[in-house]
Parts: sequence; structure tokens; C-alpha cells
Amino acid sequence: MNCDVLARGLVYRRAPVSVTWLHVSDFDVRGGDPYDRDVVLRALVKSVSEYRERGLAPDVIFATGDIAHSGKETEYELAGKFFDDLLAAAHLEKNRLFVIPGNHDVDRDLGVGRARTLDSREQSDIYFRPDLPKPHLTQKLRGFLDWHNRYFDGIRTTPHSSTCGPLELLAVNGRRLGVLPINSALFCQGDDDHEKLWIRRRCLDAALADLRKIDSELNIVLVHHPLEWLSGIENCNIQAELEASAHILLRGHLHETRVESVASAEGEILRCAAGAAFQTRKWPNRALYGTLDDRQLTIFPIRYKDAPRKIWTTDPSVFPREDNHQKSFLIRGQAVEPVGLQPPRPRSAEPPRFRSNIGSRGNLPFVGRDDAIAQIADVLRYPNVENVVVLHGPPGVGKSELAREYARLNRNRYSGGTFLVNSSTDAIAINLAEIGKSILDLPFLFVKIKQFHKPVNRR
Repeated sequence: MNCDVLARGLVYRRAPVSVTWLHVSDFDVRGGDPYDRDVVLRALVKSVSEYRERGLAPDVIFATGDIAHSGKETEYELAGKFFDDLLAAAHLEKNRLFVIPGNHDVDRDLGVGRARTLDSREQSDIYFRPDLPKPHLTQKLRGFLDWHNRYFDGIRTTPHSSTCGPLELLAVNGRRLGVLPINSALFCQGDDDHEKLWIRRRCLDAALADLRKIDSELNIVLVHHPLEWLSGIENCNIQAELEASAHILLRGHLHETRVESVASAEGEILRCAAGAAFQTRKWPNRALYGTLDDRQLTIFPIRYKDAPRKIWTTDPSVFPREDNHQKSFLIRGQAVEPVGLQPPRPRSAEPPRFRSNIGSRGNLPFVGRDDAIAQIADVLRYPNVENVVVLHGPPGVGKSELAREYARLNRNRYSGGTFLVNSSTDAIAINLAEIGKSILDLPFLFVKIKQFHKPVNRR
């Protein structure tokens, strides 16, 4: 039988290392009957384990707020058990979990009688003086702070005098990630929090100054609320500072999954909002995986399905027009390079050409075989996992063209490019070298080898 090996015929060059994270948000853990919540969150834990076994293993987990429902201590004990199970499913230690508070982590009973917001820049400068107490933080969020610092004892401590931090340089798979948690929940009190919240530049400026010192390659900010919910007095200032200093912002709060690239004169930032991980079984429950390869971030959204069985699976509603319902975004700014490699060569002003030696079909359509393309895409759905698809059949039925068409349709999933290697001869190494030199612009070092013959003693 004549057969082609797709993984052999399509050779793609990926970044040397990648980083994957799971972004979850908005759990609203509370007392009472836990049945619905346990059904959804247990299914999430099970799915994380299954995804890991299939190759989508998170290196980090980010939880962006609303851990509890009303900021009570008993609620955090329940949440802590869930995080224990989630970490076990991902095979991660606690130092790879980052948790920030949201509006439901505020004990609103302790906010009665306190200032609802700040009325001027001058007031905020006084309130956020580092030497003055922050009752909105230390009292309204006391349940979260006590639990967080106890749960992460010896790993990290949430500050009591600032909305920003603790800043952490996270080394993952040879990458240096700067992770900056931001607490936007201090002035939360009710359903009318919009434009009443404060982070304050006095806190952020100090955190960003430290961020610039740690020599990170990619800067990730965690915040619960959309930045538009900040007071109009500081809204534009905070956004401009983050656009100039961070590459990715992860948030929650609105219970809707949304990914958007925001560009301004200050810089460009990718904002990723995770939907609610649990908001009863009547409403959508969602989360996001993100995989960073070089300067490209691929977002894979998941959601809970209650029937025919309880499972978290692909969420097609976020990127309905994309292959496999996931989408890649170019992260601009400082390139993310593996530790120990030399800085990249200067790039030309022209946009880079897509790397491939697979010819276009021009005006000739590729008709039929949609089911075969879908089956191939399902097996190769995770580009960071080495899988093999064998196309078999008699000569001339179109196996090679089917492989080429898959490569054309899925080229954006492979950041290094898609290539056809002729493996029908003994010159595979030469063919690969030609691709590396002419398409990938790889430098080659040619070494002349001298052969030395050991004299033979003849008797």
C-alpha cells in the first residue's frame, strides 16, 4: 500500500520553548447547598487533567478575582480546597498559582460608613501615601488577605499598603515573565461601582519602576475589573502606564470572555477577559488557555457543557470563524526569547513573509474532503504536541494534495511556518538544509573534515 506520513511530509519549525497558562475567574464560592458549584468545578478539575494528558498542560494558573461571594473566611476555606484540586490536576505547585481579589471578595458589611470613593487627585495622593493605613484594604478585604497570605505562606504576601504587588519574576521553560497583581477592589461596595474604583498612580508607578528592574521578557498584569471602571480622575493615566509597560492584561468581572488588542500612542497591550468559572448551571461557565510561542499568543477558550455529560470543552462562541475555534495574536514590544540565546538579528522594516514552500492552488478550488481535513485537524489540534497522521490509499487519490491543503488552511497555527519535505529519496537532510537556508534564513557553519588513516603494520 502506498502511504504518506503527514507529520513527515509537513515539517514545521516552532519556537524552542512555549509557556501555557490557564486563566480562570469569578467563582463566587459561598456556603449553602454546594451541589451545582461542585458539579461545574469538579468537571473543570477533571478536564484540566484530561487536557494535560493530551498535551495542553498549564505551566501557570491565573485566577483574576471573585474567589468568594461575600469576603467571608469560611468561603475561602472552600475555595482553597478547590485550588488544591486544580493544582493537583495540573501537576503544579502553589508557586505557579496567582490569585487576586475582586468585588465579591470585599466584605461589604465592613464598608458601611466608609468613603464610597475619592473625590479628587489630591485626596487620592493623601489616601495612598505608603505610610498611612488603608482601611478599605485591610478591613474590607481582610478575609481575602488573611486567607491568601496563609495559603501562600512562604511563597508570596499581598501588601497591606499598596494596590499593586507583590511583583514576581517567574521563570517558566526558560522564559522570564514579569507578573504584576493589581487590586482594583478597595472601593467596591455595591452594584454602582462603575467609575468609583481606584488603583492610583502613586502605587502603580512604584510597581512599574520595580518591573523595569527585573529584566523580564514579557509583562503580565492581573486585575479584576475592566480599566474603564476606574475613576475618571485616573482612568486614562492608568491605561497609558499599563499600555507602555505591560504586554498582556488578564481580567474578569463581566462574566464574558473577550480578547482584544488595544493600541495607543503609549504602546500596545492584549486584554484577555475570562468568563465566570461558575455562575450557576443555567448561565455559561468559561475559562481560557493561553499558549505563548515566541511572540505569538494562542488563546483557546473552553466552556462547561451540562449535557449529554458534564464536561468542559471547546468554546466555539469566542472565535467562531477560526480553525479549531482558537486564535493567535502577535505580542508586540519586547520579543520573548529563550534564556541564553543571542538577541535576534535586526529586522527589516518590511513585514516578514510567511515561511512556507507549499505552493498555492491559485484560482483552483479544493473541493470536498472536508471530513478528512476535519479529522486531521482534530488529531493535530495542539501544535505543541507531537502527533502523527498517516494518509493511506492507492496511488493518485490525492493524499499529498490533501496534506498540502491542510497546511494551507492551518498555516497560522504554526508560527515557524509549514513546509513540504520530499522523503522519497535519500536526500532528506539536504532538503531540510535547503529549507533552513533559503526560507528560514538560518546560518550554516560548514566544517571541512580531514580524515586521518592509522598506519597498518605489515609483517
